[in-house]
Amino acid sequence: MIEWKKIPVKERKKVYKEKSQGKTLIEKTKMFKGIYEGLEGVCLSTGPSLLEFPKRKIEDFCEGKPVFTIKTATMKFSKIVDVGITNFYNTYQIHSKRKYIVLARQEMPLNYPNWINQDLIERGTYFNSFIYEPEVLWGSDVTAKHSMSVCKANRWEENSLDNNPTNRIIGPGIMNDMVVPILIHAGLSKVDFLGWDGSDLNSKGNIKHFYDVETQYKPMMNRVTDRFDLNNLKSDLSEHEQEIGKKAQKDMLDYFLKNNCTPRILTKNSSVHSAFIRNKALYLKGKK
Repeated sequence: MIEWKKIPVKERKKVYKEKSQGKTLIEKTKMFKGIYEGLEGVCLSTGPSLLEFPKRKIEDFCEGKPVFTIKTATMKFSKIVDVGITNFYNTYQIHSKRKYIVLARQEMPLNYPNWINQDLIERGTYFNSFIYEPEVLWGSDVTAKHSMSVCKANRWEENSLDNNPTNRIIGPGIMNDMVVPILIHAGLSKVDFLGWDGSDLNSKGNIKHFYDVETQYKPMMNRVTDRFDLNNLKSDLSEHEQEIGKKAQKDMLDYFLKNNCTPRILTKNSSVHSAFIRNKALYLKGKK
């Protein structure tokens, strides 16, 4: 195994990319374990609060820390990102010469053809594969549905990357089935979130994102159409995905803390459960 603590923090992504080439999925997943053991990291998602502070100020806050980005936040912060996390919806085509790690999952189990629901997405944005391969591509456990999802059935431990290194159990939502297990597997002691604002639906059943304003970062791969009311995104329960996820936020917090990782929210404008610590560092005067 790699002795990550002997490698400078911002060089670890390069070492991982080099040493993971040609390895199996199981080997790649094991190699990633503890890559940032004991460190404080930052996770940048795609909510409107990503616009709350100047980009330079966010980058200064991230200096020297492992930076995780979700979907098209990776595009905005491509110069400082260490690990980009994505699935196949509302995302971007992976760059061939990227310097960061990409951890992704397809929408079907491994060894099955991928499938994208074209009724959910804007015409002309459909792709069922990445042109360039991510460092890691997990599958999805499509048997769980909402009733046996991570959030609804409290399957956080079962869905860890130690216990489930191949097909991710539906969250629902990338924060629940991908981001949380990755951050914990990486070994972080603290993680500050910006752009995770609670995913509240507006009157039209849509979620607002930072790229509604900064349209240069708008997803060009399987962009979910605003014409679809997310209140209708259900499977075997009457609750929609956002309801299920919000009700499980306290369970998520408990899982973080059980794994010796303290999550904090960097914005005042987030509806994430009030039990999560709010870190006001970016509001302090005298910072760039």
